[in-house]
Amino acid sequence: LTELAKYRDNKRAPGPVDVLACEHAAGQDTAQGLDDGRVTRFLAKIWQQDKISGHEMHCLMALAMAASYDPDPAAPNGFRLPFNLETGELIPARWKQWQKHDPINLVGRYKDNLASLKGIFIDCGWRDQYNIHYGARILSKRLQQHGVEHVYEEFDDNHSGIDYRQERSLPFLYRALQP
Repeated sequence: LTELAKYRDNKRAPGPVDVLACEHAAGQDTAQGLDDGRVTRFLAKIWQQDKISGHEMHCLMALAMAASYDPDPAAPNGFRLPFNLETGELIPARWKQWQKHDPINLVGRYKDNLASLKGIFIDCGWRDQYNIHYGARILSKRLQQHGVEHVYEEFDDNHSGIDYRQERSLPFLYRALQP
C-alpha cells in the first residue's frame, strides 16, 4: 500500500487528514477492490524500468497475487485487490476470493489426491520474513488432521538464500519418485 500511495492522484501534504473525505474523494471503487488509477500508474512506471527496488518488487508480487486469486476481466487491470487502496482496510468479499486459493483451505477438498501422492515435503525457516512458517504450520496441521502423510521441517533461517536446504528436500523427493 505504501508503494502504491506514491501514485495517488492527489498527493498528500503534511498536517491534519480528514480520512472520510479522502476515502470519498478516492471513490467507491477503492472500497470494492478496484484500482483508482494508482495501480495502473505504478505498473506503467515499472514496465519502463530496467531494475526495480525491493519495495517495488514486493508491491508487484502483491499485485500478481491479486491477479491470480481474484481475476475480474471487467475490473481495471483485470483484477481486484483485497484491500481498500485509501484506508488499507481488508475487503471481506475480496479476501474471501483469496482464501479460496489458500492451500490451508484446499486440504479438505483435495485430501484424497494429496494422500495418493508419493511424498510431500514442506520446509521453511522459523525466521521467515514473510511469516510463511505460520501458514506452513497450519498446513501441516491440516494435513495431519486429514491423515495425509507428509514431512514438515523448520530450520533456523529465513526465506532467502536457503539453497542448502535442497540437501534435505531433493533426496526425499528422489526417493519418493522411484518406481
